[in-house]
Amino acid sequence: MATLAELRVLLRDSRAALLAAVHGLPEDLLQQPGAVGPWSAAEVMAQRIEAESRALTLVQSILHGHPHYPDLPEAELDQHAVERRRAWDWDGLLGELYQQREETGINLDDLAGEALSARVRVGERELSPFDVLAGLAQQEAALGAQLAAWRQRVAGDKRS
Repeated sequence: MATLAELRVLLRDSRAALLAAVHGLPEDLLQQPGAVGPWSAAEVMAQRIEAESRALTLVQSILHGHPHYPDLPEAELDQHAVERRRAWDWDGLLGELYQQREETGINLDDLAGEALSARVRVGERELSPFDVLAGLAQQEAALGAQLAAWRQRVAGDKRS
């Protein structure tokens, strides 16, 4: 059975990998398209904020017995996240990214015992709160690796 301690480690390590990939880069490079697919590193961070918010909403809805996940395509949700934060500078994005993770951390306390692994049907799948948040961490770790590869291609070890 998955534990809350394991989930905390997954979330911590995936966020560390994501942030390490972009740490110290100049803002003009962070805003440059093409870091991950067509998206800039800044746009990827905007998407991560929104993805974590959706994951936390799903976890809370599972805990309250009414699982809910938006039925919009992921690409549309990503575009919405980017548009909503288009005028934000890098510090603003990081501030919200940190705030969202803090909110997730606070909500982890509600996942004690069996609640963490209790599986419910969400659309076509059966998920537990652990599955949702571990999936979030896996996505974030993969994006961290993609951003690190992008960084190596375009900047070497360029730091501001």
